[in-house]
Amino acid sequence: MNILLTGASGFIGQHLLRALLTEGHHVTACCRRPEQLLRQFPALKALTLDFETATDIGDWLPHLQQIDAVINAVGIIQETHPAGFDKLHCLAPSALFKACAQMQIKKVVQISALGAELNAATEYFTSKAKADALLQSLDLDWIIFKPSIVFGCGAKSMGLLTALAALPITPIMDDGLQAVQPVAVKDLLQAVLLALKPETPTRQVINAVGPEPISFMALMGGLSKRLGQQLQPFYISSSWLTALAPLAVCMNEPALNKQSIVMLRQSNTANAETFTRYLGYSPDSLEQALQATPASQAERWHARLYFMRPLLNISIALVWLWAGFVSAFLYPAADSYQMLSRIGITGGWAPLTLYGASLADIVLGISVLLRWRLRLITALQIGIMLAYSVAISLYLPEFWLHPFGPLIKNLPLLMAILVLLIIEEERP
Repeated sequence: MNILLTGASGFIGQHLLRALLTEGHHVTACCRRPEQLLRQFPALKALTLDFETATDIGDWLPHLQQIDAVINAVGIIQETHPAGFDKLHCLAPSALFKACAQMQIKKVVQISALGAELNAATEYFTSKAKADALLQSLDLDWIIFKPSIVFGCGAKSMGLLTALAALPITPIMDDGLQAVQPVAVKDLLQAVLLALKPETPTRQVINAVGPEPISFMALMGGLSKRLGQQLQPFYISSSWLTALAPLAVCMNEPALNKQSIVMLRQSNTANAETFTRYLGYSPDSLEQALQATPASQAERWHARLYFMRPLLNISIALVWLWAGFVSAFLYPAADSYQMLSRIGITGGWAPLTLYGASLADIVLGISVLLRWRLRLITALQIGIMLAYSVAISLYLPEFWLHPFGPLIKNLPLLMAILVLLIIEEERP
């Protein structure tokens, strides 16, 4: 079949893309930045379309020519400007679904979310539910899957939970008895592949869940055990977690937000019988998956270094901010001018150089904190460090013999900057 897949660069979308190609389907992968997908699949047909703006039927009609089926796998866990829940989960998908009805597309598959209801407590759920309701009102052959937490290779939510489980002390909300029902990504993929078959009944909503609910505490215990550790829980009330949620912005961790806390507090489960009948077999449980796939060294590293990333980012930013602040306001200006004179910078150029360099350091620090233009800022940091080091080596060589090692410390800082670039570029 000729299939239009939206959200093709996301966790579920990338798994779907590979599964569809393996089955011999022809896929048009729709995402905002398809460059990485095209590097992996050079023959892939890519459609660069931003859900933030594709909210009109006319945005989709030209791209549905010769398309047999549409799969919508777009989803965000936290709003960013201008990518809000309503645009990405409701307005853009609704425009796509209406365009599908106008073009008489054979089949539409919607990846929604377990708990997506019009009267739900979070906009994440209600925005999904609005698109689901619109799709159900159209004269189309549709299937809506509502997955619980999805686990499998590359699952970002499970990556966060594994990192929490790897901590020496793991924060657990309230009593940890909130019920969840994780579903394996391979079972969700199988469900979507079945939905594309002509003999599969359509116009049905299916809760895609694991075989039985488990408590959040049991989930965290299983993840900790897989890492070869014993879970050490630290109980914290949901109200305190909600108050601390803004810190997630500083950590650039979208899953640690108020809406996620509300959704976890309410529990998220469903009867697995319908999904089991649909698949024709019992879906994998998280416990089975954890036992079948021991943690690799790379996974253990990822879990234990997960929360070091924001600390590394902050510490490098602080180096630049502190250097700029000290140079401009705390260190004696006369001493700074005397060092500049040894380099050959005197007169009116001296204060211009001193305060210009201080301002550059502060701007770099702010840019590192904001993760702005990662490669450019990394290149600027390295360039400035090398320029400082060369100038000091030529004109102030005694700093190489300083007992505090102000120059030799640039080597680990340089490595830290490069490591941060790699880590940050791997994040969405």
